[in-house]
This record gives sequence, C-alpha cells and structure tokens, in this order.
Amino acid sequence: MLLLTNCNRINLTDQEAKGLIIKTLNLPQKFNTKVSRNDMRTLISLERAGLIYKKGGFFSGYMVYATDKGKPYLIGEETEHMYGKNVLKFKSFEIDFNQITGIAINKEQQTATVRFSLKAINITPIGRATERNIDDFRNGELVFKKFDNGWQLESDQNKSSIDIVKKIWWDQE
Repeated sequence: MLLLTNCNRINLTDQEAKGLIIKTLNLPQKFNTKVSRNDMRTLISLERAGLIYKKGGFFSGYMVYATDKGKPYLIGEETEHMYGKNVLKFKSFEIDFNQITGIAINKEQQTATVRFSLKAINITPIGRATERNIDDFRNGELVFKKFDNGWQLESDQNKSSIDIVKKIWWDQE
C-alpha cells in the first residue's frame, strides 16, 4: 500500500480565520473612558453632551461629576486628594470582530496573512461623545504560521491582544 501526502497543502477558511482573529485578539474587548480636569478634550466633549459637569473654582480646583444622563455609564471614581482632583471612569464601547476581508497563503513559508476588520459595538453616549468616527470599521492584518498543532501568530507580532487592538483601532485615524 502506497500512502501519498502533500506537505505543502495548507488551507485556511474564512471561518477558521475568524476564529483565529477572535481568539488571538480576545474579542470583544471593552474600553472605558477616564475623565479628569486635566483632560480638556474629553472633559469638553462630555460636558457639551450633558454627561458631566464641573463644580468649584479655578484657583481652588474644580471637581468633575456625572450628570443624571451620565450616571448609568459611570463605573467608578477616584479622588486624588494631593492634587485636589477626581477621575471618573465610564463605560464607552467594545471592539469586536467584523469580517474577514482577505486571506493570502504562502505555501513555501507555511504562513497565512489574514486581513480583517473590527467594529465598535455596545457604544454608550460616552463613547459617542469622545471617539471620532466610532461607526467606521478599522482594518487590520495579522500573519499566522502553520505548525503541526495548528495556526499560531507569527512570533514577530507577539504583543498583547489589547496592544494589537489599540494599534488597529487608534493608529488608523
């Protein structure tokens, strides 16, 4: 009996690639917004949206508070007494998988370049007020290498899942 195998036969379906992306990036990932009087851009955006307000004076320092509209999204508050300021932490949105946009297989190197897009989901009014282009998809690309036990992210890309997602989401604006 003669058994023939093809060592160069590698394949990666869209569904398998989707699973790799979701697992590698630990999707969906939750993102929060912190606001204090030192972050003027965020402070102004949330104040204009009616989600926070300031109380106090310029010289004595003011504190930041959530309005009734903002309170449902408030996760926590930290007070830094030494500096006389407080920091509010709000739920903003989650980043999740959207779709596979392309797969290129390199049979010689046993690699697959996977192109995909990410989207924001569960967007709160905080996320809408602070994130530009929140409804736009973000495109990413990862390279996986085929091993006997399956596909693995190439070692030169070994960053934490949160770092990869942040780079894809915010470096493209």
